[in-house]
Amino acid sequence: MSVSIFPDAWSKTFADYRLQRFWIAGLVATFLHAVADPSVTYFAVNVYGAGREANPGLSGYLENGWQSFLLAHIPLYLLILACFVAFAWLFSISSESEKQQMYTLGMVLWVIISFWGILVVVNNIWVLLTGIS
Repeated sequence: MSVSIFPDAWSKTFADYRLQRFWIAGLVATFLHAVADPSVTYFAVNVYGAGREANPGLSGYLENGWQSFLLAHIPLYLLILACFVAFAWLFSISSESEKQQMYTLGMVLWVIISFWGILVVVNNIWVLLTGIS
């Protein structure tokens, strides 16, 4: 007998390939915006002095060091987690046609957000490389 922390409905919901793909695409976008972008920005600005933080809401935290910069991103991480959980919950109570609509819209948005993240990270790397050369 296996014990699950999730009710049977959640286990069945997460077995759906669409929800699995949504989470994978979302984790890629999250990595780009919540890990890669802040990391490259920190190294470019604080380690190499090759640029500056363009977001005035985060620049003060970045000037105070990586711990402060990381803590400033916690609301972003919590918001992303809430979006994932909300999507999974809505997915679990939706009809088949609603699930397909949510999946299609979600994937289109993740592709756009990921493309934006790639542009931001590539720009940060470009600033870093041109600033240290």
